[in-house]
Amino acid sequence: MQRLLVTFAVLLSAMPAGATVLVVHPDGTGDYPTIQAAIDAATTGDIVELSDGTFAGDGNRDLDFMGKAITVRSASGDPATCILNCGGSATEPHRGFHFHNGETALSEVTGLTITGGYTEEEPGGGAILCEGPAAPTLRSCVFRENRDGALVCLTDAGATLVDCVLRENFGRYHGAIRTEFATLSMTRCQLIENETDGTGGALHNYATTATLSECVFKGNTADGSGAVELIVSADCSVTDCLFEDNSAENIGALYVFFSIASVERCTFAGNTATYQGAAFATGKSAHATLTNCTFWNNAAPWGSLLLSDGGTVMANCIITANPVGPSMYIDGPAALSCCDIWGNSGGDWVPGIADQYGVNGNIAADPQLCDPESGDFTLCESSPCAPFSPPNPECDLIGAWAVGCSGTPAARMSWGSVKALFR
Repeated sequence: MQRLLVTFAVLLSAMPAGATVLVVHPDGTGDYPTIQAAIDAATTGDIVELSDGTFAGDGNRDLDFMGKAITVRSASGDPATCILNCGGSATEPHRGFHFHNGETALSEVTGLTITGGYTEEEPGGGAILCEGPAAPTLRSCVFRENRDGALVCLTDAGATLVDCVLRENFGRYHGAIRTEFATLSMTRCQLIENETDGTGGALHNYATTATLSECVFKGNTADGSGAVELIVSADCSVTDCLFEDNSAENIGALYVFFSIASVERCTFAGNTATYQGAAFATGKSAHATLTNCTFWNNAAPWGSLLLSDGGTVMANCIITANPVGPSMYIDGPAALSCCDIWGNSGGDWVPGIADQYGVNGNIAADPQLCDPESGDFTLCESSPCAPFSPPNPECDLIGAWAVGCSGTPAARMSWGSVKALFR
């Protein structure tokens, strides 16, 4: 009984003081017949709570918060059991939500799947469109199979995404997310198998301050920039992220163009490009800093990395096992320290960086990853990339992962346990 009372007290404490819960059922019963009717009736701090099932039709799509600081959430908290099906098509376009009345982070959508959004005219955003200065919070949501992208944020708008999944969305010019003159924060999100005929299979980021942390970008495809492109943007950070199996004609995973970006403790594995920049590339006047990143088995004839004009600083990175080309192609200034470049079929310390081999802690030695084929990128304890180890005892950890196995490289950690660290 005491435990029950404590649980009840915790639930009450999580609810804003004075908040009213407005319940909506998929069959139109509950306190209000549709989601929009409940939103219309809600006031600051209220919660529109959706029971399990599929919501569809007018009043349950093209939803407008009207500037209110309220929450629309599933009762279960499980997006798999609470679905908003927009039912959009080329002849009848619909999206999930349109934020355009100055909503803030206190306007929140939580625990829903949004699918079936369809828009073909500008500005797009099959699941959600945010227009300035609206900046909602999207938490524990799934955006699946929406057309012309899942999320679009334009001109002074923004969005905060936490624990979201964006999967199998398609856009004509971008894949899952497009931002322009906006702000974007993503934490522990997964962007998987999104596609575009344009650029930015997962994210097209233009003139936007973006913070990406602990995210997974996997299996996204595009004509250019298979996963993420940061264009004309300042103060962008990409931290503790995994880029895996993304592909494009040029720049398979991450592209920084005319932007300032820091990339830290990220893993790039199995990304491909038809021509150049399988994993990472910088373009005109880009300034990028890569720290403690691991590049493994990224395939492009012109190199795993393309470093163009602007300037790139790389510290404590591993670049290894590019099966079809060199470690990188250099067409601009690059300063490397405590980096291990080894085992790339087209060459390791190539022209443009060759004079940096053997100085500032830079080496060419087998990094001894524990079991990369199974997704374990941790280091064997005998690895030269372990902290302060010969032949570079002045260098701390090299790469994105710490020591994870003893002896020689062998399977020591399941892929499932590695992926769990990104969630």
